[in-house]
Amino acid sequence: MITMKKLLLFPIIAIISTQCSQKSTFEAVDCDSNGQIENENLRHIFKPCREFIYSAKYWDEEYNQISNELIRVVVNGNAWDYQPESQDEITMQYAYDSTQIDFYKEYSLNPEIAHWTAKTTTGIIESVDHVWMHPFRDNQYTFTEVAPFPSVNLPLEAGKTWSSGLSIYEGWGVWADSRLENSYEVIGYELVELELGNVDAWHIYGIGSATFGTSTHNYWFHPDYGFIKMVYKNYAGQLLKFELVEVNDL
Repeated sequence: MITMKKLLLFPIIAIISTQCSQKSTFEAVDCDSNGQIENENLRHIFKPCREFIYSAKYWDEEYNQISNELIRVVVNGNAWDYQPESQDEITMQYAYDSTQIDFYKEYSLNPEIAHWTAKTTTGIIESVDHVWMHPFRDNQYTFTEVAPFPSVNLPLEAGKTWSSGLSIYEGWGVWADSRLENSYEVIGYELVELELGNVDAWHIYGIGSATFGTSTHNYWFHPDYGFIKMVYKNYAGQLLKFELVEVNDL
């Protein structure tokens, strides 16, 4: 079995040529590996100057592919300005095709939101009992805002459950002034097949319910590399899969 640790030492190229081209479009991101941050995050998974590359594949309800691109995450090495007491900052970069925006909009569940960007910053939490991150929610992926966020309450064991809620305010179009109720269950510890190799990880199943519909989120969490695979099915039946294809310490 190929392990993630071995892959860090001996990288395996598992990205098709178009994705390699996408990766070359990512701009350099400043990071501070020696940053002094006062909050109590562990920084074992989200180490300063660690880079995560994800494939992002999106299909409509009939399984016709809408987009296929890469997303890059870099841990910046400083606290996130909006919640410095609890969250570290990460940069998310999207290799989206700007010529396809009108096409992507045809599948939008919330056409009032028109936020297209190649780069944004947001926050993550990594404590002894909780790992949590904002989802990839820009561009054609806005509906992840109304699905269960990537989150684990540690320690994990099969059958464990928890719940959370999210109030959505102004600025979110047709979802504004609504409430999302999320429930989570740990399915088990299982083998996950990835492009970069097979690993064992915790499988969590989340359900997010609101007045406009119910979305589900199956995701897999690795104790050293975080959220390695995320599969969403939104309330319109569309599918979205994020899968880790590279991890690098810059």
